Amino acid sequence: MHLANPYYFLLLFFIGLFILLYFFRKKYTKQIIPSNLLWEEVLKEMRASSWFHKWQNNVLFWLQLICLLLLVLALVGPSFAKEAIKGEQIIFMFDTSASMAANENASNRLEKSKTVALEMMESIQQNQSVTVLEVNDRPNILLHNESDLNKVSATIKGLELSYTHEDWQSATELTASLAKEGKTAIHIFSDGLEKERIKNIDSFYVEVHNQEQEKAENISILSFGVSKNDDKVAGIAVVENQTDSIKKMPFQVESEKAVLFQQEIELEPKERKIIAINELPEKSYYNAKIMVADDFLVDNMQTAVFNKQATTMYTDNEMNPFLVKGFEAIGLRVIQMKDKAEFLTKQDSIFLLSGSALPDNIGAPFVFFFTDGKKEELQTAIEPSEDELLLHVDLKDVFIASATKQTMESMKPIVKSGELPLIQKGEVNNQPAILIQFDLKDSDWPLHPSFPIFLYNMYQWLSSQSNYVGDFQPLESRTIQLTNQEADWDIYNENDQLVGSFSMEEGFQAPKLPGVYQLTNDAELLYFSVNLDDREKTIASQKSFVLNESQLKENQISKTESDWLWYVLCLLALIILCLEWEVYRRANRV
Repeated sequence: MHLANPYYFLLLFFIGLFILLYFFRKKYTKQIIPSNLLWEEVLKEMRASSWFHKWQNNVLFWLQLICLLLLVLALVGPSFAKEAIKGEQIIFMFDTSASMAANENASNRLEKSKTVALEMMESIQQNQSVTVLEVNDRPNILLHNESDLNKVSATIKGLELSYTHEDWQSATELTASLAKEGKTAIHIFSDGLEKERIKNIDSFYVEVHNQEQEKAENISILSFGVSKNDDKVAGIAVVENQTDSIKKMPFQVESEKAVLFQQEIELEPKERKIIAINELPEKSYYNAKIMVADDFLVDNMQTAVFNKQATTMYTDNEMNPFLVKGFEAIGLRVIQMKDKAEFLTKQDSIFLLSGSALPDNIGAPFVFFFTDGKKEELQTAIEPSEDELLLHVDLKDVFIASATKQTMESMKPIVKSGELPLIQKGEVNNQPAILIQFDLKDSDWPLHPSFPIFLYNMYQWLSSQSNYVGDFQPLESRTIQLTNQEADWDIYNENDQLVGSFSMEEGFQAPKLPGVYQLTNDAELLYFSVNLDDREKTIASQKSFVLNESQLKENQISKTESDWLWYVLCLLALIILCLEWEVYRRANRV
């Protein structure tokens, strides 16, 4: 207990005087009376209530003494010391990624994190401010240095799952820009965050509240895809059992709520199994599902939109043989023709072109290599970006001697050397296009294992059909090319429910829930799919931990005055005064 004004204990001196005066109170004198008849009646009444009359005078004394003591205690200002959150500035970071949707005891991990944070809010004092950050693929600040605790609580209660993959690098950089050295306490609410992933804030007091789940059960569809071979649609799926026990479950493929394929599968502990679907009827999209009740239902379904891929590529006789052999190695038919103008009119194909300038009126997806023209030697290291064309492509040890400067502003550079673009992608004449700004003769890339992987990624991207917008991750924002740029587009889910609308000026953002969706403007119908990031298909958790615990040691206990106790003591003193008056009134009646 803490005393705000201990010097008021000096008033106990007056209480001592009160007790002393009580001993010198007026005493009764002896008096001779002619008769004791009346006194006998009084004595009878006293015997009938002997206990009250025996202590009547003493009760007045004790009531007065207690009243004075209560008043002294009220003036002293007693309060209780309680443990509070460290730091003058409190930063809450909430992981809203897909793995936080894992269930345990009918509540997911995000809801449990919100409950823990709201309990901590009860210990926040008036001199502390709160900042709330949401950590997803694009971390953002929800509140900054807010002292209104009701507003902070409402913001925390309003947090929702984003189903994205959390970007801790950007999140910690953003937090470091807001934190104050020696005055900030950072609380992170996640499930599988490890110490190695915390950077930029390792000099602050950091407390990580991981939602631990010892026996989390999860069976996941890691991947699923379909393709057309010899007039048949075939599919393949990879299912993983992440538990420590044998699991049996139905695996099925659906489209438009109709089951097209079903198979009972059995998985050993920690086993991955490849499921081959040899023949499927041709549909616009397919949903692969595993019918099992585990702790993470989101990864029990994977969507694949049927893509009529071109399997033939046309090129001229001057094309680099590494390219021809590379595309043939991934199962494509490459036809070399003498006259370039002759094959540019081919349909349902992909063109391999080279030279110093792009041909006019290209009517199919193409790859163009700038082999002629003025070249510039590379002065800086190769800088790849995060792009689907570079998935599993390692350019760290690739050598490129020189490249041309014939770039197009409408194309997106995905590989650069300083300000010099090396690979660009985009659209030319409403056709998917990839521009390679260097000649393969000036590079050792064809000798690296990543080269055929890049060719495969190029083929997959170029062969997209016209009614397929693409595969997206939850809440992913991306520029998409649509035929009607002026119309408003509506997004519908598989159940024909309107999810949202957008215009090309506003930009396109994918829905957050995985599944297949339709884009329509009353004249056209396009498909796209939303699937989880592969890194979110596991729900393994880590233990909670604290970093730099001594950073805010002096602020560990916060002592606050309990105003309510002062009012209680005064109220009790008032009640005692009322009791004293009642006792005195009854004494005068006797």
